[in-house]
Amino acid sequence: YFKDGLLTHFTASMISGIVVTTIMNPFDVVSTRLYNQPQGAGRRYANPLDCFAKTFKAEGFGGFYKGWLAHYARLGPHT
Repeated sequence: YFKDGLLTHFTASMISGIVVTTIMNPFDVVSTRLYNQPQGAGRRYANPLDCFAKTFKAEGFGGFYKGWLAHYARLGPHT
């Protein structure tokens, strides 16, 4: 269906980058929030599942896709 060539490889790479970014971005958002929270008594999240739940409750599904374009710009060229 598709002929093997530079355009086919480039298109497949960019599409796989979109898939990887879309799947991994929620985990990246949670990871970033856990790393950046205050330590000690001021902690916002007890664990990753707590962070997922609180993010979803406060911001909805879209809250997990903040920074998607920056994440894609980082991953897109490497896939």
